[in-house]
Parts: sequence; C-alpha cells; structure tokens
Amino acid sequence: MAKVESVKAREVLENVRALDEVEEAYLIYGAFDLLIKGVFKTPEGLSSFVVDTLRKVDGVKDTVTNVCASCE
Repeated sequence: MAKVESVKAREVLENVRALDEVEEAYLIYGAFDLLIKGVFKTPEGLSSFVVDTLRKVDGVKDTVTNVCASCE
C-alpha cells in the first residue's frame, strides 16, 4: 500500500500500474491511497521493488508492505 501526494494520485496510479512487477493497482480510501499487488519469487525481489522502484515513483510519500501467507 502507498500514501501519495493527493494532487498526483491518478498520475501515480498510472505510473505504478506501468511497472513490470505490478499485477494490479487501485486507488483506495482510508489510511492509504493505493493498493498494489505484485508477485515476487524471493523476499529480496520484493525488497528491491519496494526500496529501489516503488518508493522512487514521483508522488509516493510512504509505503507499507504486507506479505500474503497463503496464495490459494
């Protein structure tokens, strides 16, 4: 999930959706502004995506990562 600059919310959404690792992304209401779904083969891949890619998208202010315990 990500908090984004409110005036850039739709632009950030489109930029996030364009990232190769992102399967789905939605604007949401509540404590966060975006819900982002990605699938990663390793914890390192997830970490690299969050730190090196997602947090560098212009307009992203903060992120929280949740890991799915069961994918079925």
